[in-house]
Amino acid sequence: MTGRERVRTILSHREADRVPMDLWGCASRLHNKCYFGVLKELGLEGAGRLIRPGTLTEYEDYRISDALDVDFRHINIGKPKNFKSYTDDGGNVIDEWGIGHFQNDKYNAISVHPLADPDPAKLDAYAWPDPDDPGRVEGIGELARGYYENTPYAVTAATATSGLMFDFGQYLCGAEQFFVNLYEEELFSEKLIERLTELMIRIYINFLRPIAPYLEWVEFASDFGTQNAPFISVEMFRKYFKGPMARLFGAVKKEYPGMKVMLHSCGAMSCFIPDLIECGLDILNSLQPLARDMDSARLKREFGNDIVLHSGVDIQQAMQGTAEDVEREAVRVIGAMAKGGGYIFAPANHLQGDCPPENVVTLYRCGKKYGLYPINI
Repeated sequence: MTGRERVRTILSHREADRVPMDLWGCASRLHNKCYFGVLKELGLEGAGRLIRPGTLTEYEDYRISDALDVDFRHINIGKPKNFKSYTDDGGNVIDEWGIGHFQNDKYNAISVHPLADPDPAKLDAYAWPDPDDPGRVEGIGELARGYYENTPYAVTAATATSGLMFDFGQYLCGAEQFFVNLYEEELFSEKLIERLTELMIRIYINFLRPIAPYLEWVEFASDFGTQNAPFISVEMFRKYFKGPMARLFGAVKKEYPGMKVMLHSCGAMSCFIPDLIECGLDILNSLQPLARDMDSARLKREFGNDIVLHSGVDIQQAMQGTAEDVEREAVRVIGAMAKGGGYIFAPANHLQGDCPPENVVTLYRCGKKYGLYPINI
């Protein structure tokens, strides 16, 4: 099978020739340190495409994908033409949302929360991003069409925004203040979530317009779980976020019939899966296996008939271990989730700087070795 045929077979919950493997999607990039190590490990020179400048996962490099038999190409949204990020007097990089970022040697941290004061009147006067900025879509139609017509790979759209309503509420207000607002400032919270939902819908509809005919799915990201518990209760999710999530997914599917929706959500978030399925979810990532209540076999058993499961390879321990640890993890996750189709192999999140480069190569080689159908592990 070609990569595209393989992915389409798995998306229909049937077994292909082998389990598809993903890399460079919204939650399967390589930390810069890991990326350059993998290049060296594979004997590749130079660098790939710089798609996320100023982050710690800046590159996309399909030479690595080809060397590891990965089945995908991904389309990333462009930068706005009519806004340029700038640095304020405190050294914070201010983006088009007015959110300030500060990068240390490991991660980007959010350092300026422009809507920390929960005044509903400020939402009307706020300088929101322009969802129709033409820079977001420049050249992406040609890129997607080229991948579709000239390669055998499955093509998807990566996330158009770094999070959704739940995440941007925290970015704009500060995490603690945002959670307090959900209880004490209901009018502000509802108005903020409504405004964010409207913007997300317009950004995604515009992003997909030139590329939708070539895609297998579109990716969204919203982290509802910590390591040991969800951020909020199911009741609070249903009160504030279930309706907006359903509106967003529904708007995309109405505008682009047949489009599948993938959601990346970290941590202990299994309690939300039934509601997300009702919202229109088709594919779920990251299936973080060491988080509470995220056992891979249970997720397959309870939800594998309703959604496609994507990733689930532990990056917290196994990918920092030996080659034998990586092989055991590949066997574990494929054995737990791949039987009967409906599973795509990938790390549960970006492979970090402390991941040995040789483990990345081992992971994908084991994915191909043990992912052959019928699964006998």
